[in-house]
Amino acid sequence: MINFTMIDEHELAALSKEPSNRIIVHLQHLKENFQSIKQKLSNKTKIIGMVKSNAYGHGILPISSFLSSLGIDYLGVFTIEEGICLREQGIQTPILIFGALLRHHMRFLGRFNLLPVIGSMKELEAFLEEETLSTLPFHLKIDSGMGRIGFLTSELPPIMHHIHSRNAEKRIAGICTHYSDASNLSSDYTQWQTENFAHSSKELSSFIHQEPLIHTCNSAAFLRFPQYHFNAIRPGLILYGICPFPQDQGDWNPVLSLESYISVIRSLPKGSYISYNRTFQTTRPTKIAIVPIGYADGIPLSLSNRGYVLYKQTKCPIVGNVCMNQFTIDVSECKDVHLGDEVTIIGKEGSLEITANDVASWANTIPYEILCNLSSTIPKYIIKDPLTVSSE
Repeated sequence: MINFTMIDEHELAALSKEPSNRIIVHLQHLKENFQSIKQKLSNKTKIIGMVKSNAYGHGILPISSFLSSLGIDYLGVFTIEEGICLREQGIQTPILIFGALLRHHMRFLGRFNLLPVIGSMKELEAFLEEETLSTLPFHLKIDSGMGRIGFLTSELPPIMHHIHSRNAEKRIAGICTHYSDASNLSSDYTQWQTENFAHSSKELSSFIHQEPLIHTCNSAAFLRFPQYHFNAIRPGLILYGICPFPQDQGDWNPVLSLESYISVIRSLPKGSYISYNRTFQTTRPTKIAIVPIGYADGIPLSLSNRGYVLYKQTKCPIVGNVCMNQFTIDVSECKDVHLGDEVTIIGKEGSLEITANDVASWANTIPYEILCNLSSTIPKYIIKDPLTVSSE
């Protein structure tokens, strides 16, 4: 999770001349997306930046460090290990743990000042029984219709009784839920979930005697339902410049680019098969190039004969099955093809762009999966924001 190199724009220009697989992360784009989010919120609404799963493949440490330097209110992770990693690297921003915690996890919460989001009675019991956590705040998660983690409305009376028996009401710092269908063009289910949540949060709020942090909105809900922002939101995908509505990218700036290069060039006659299982056969003399990155690195097998890359400002098709460490592209329409030339898998080249949404569409999946599946073994280069001092 800490494998990255900080470079500036001049070093990036030099790097582009060196053939390699690489992920490029633009902190300036992250800053612009963060500022765009803030502009859509009231001054009282907090931002919980979701950096779980290695910051959606962008690098949890550099992303968290930079968001902290921008003054983000909270960081959201899934595992306690992610939270510990950030604390050990000097991140002081409040951190929320959204994944379920077992009893043996509890002792680390106080040691590293990590705030749990609790959604089950067993978890609550383990938390309240840990003597070292007698003053640590926590959030409660309501299952308003996701059917995953959280307390049902019917479970609240015994929950409140248990919290009261431990004199822990004053430690409840937040109440949240998670929308399951906020990106659906129909808003009916999200409205229904909000009504369920509103009933539960009202009951809890009257019980805890102080104003809690109320947060329900992921990226899709943040964009579609400003009336549900409450006093905190949890942007994830949109922070990284990927709109959850592919048809409306707007002004969001993708933070991540994925680049590779040409390692082999060949000319094949008409009727040649390419790659495993003979899924592609040339219909004319074809010039092909090998790109040395494959499904072991996070390139989906489902891009076989469906996906594209950018090369010399041309959209070149992937032909044949994607392999473990390489795939093949048709470069017949390109002039002056050379070994070592740069290939863009996600990112811009001239006036053309391939986004994570594009790749997800070709692979019949979602952009979250494309980004999170990028291998940590791919060298990651973080482009410094020229106006902000970055941690190295």
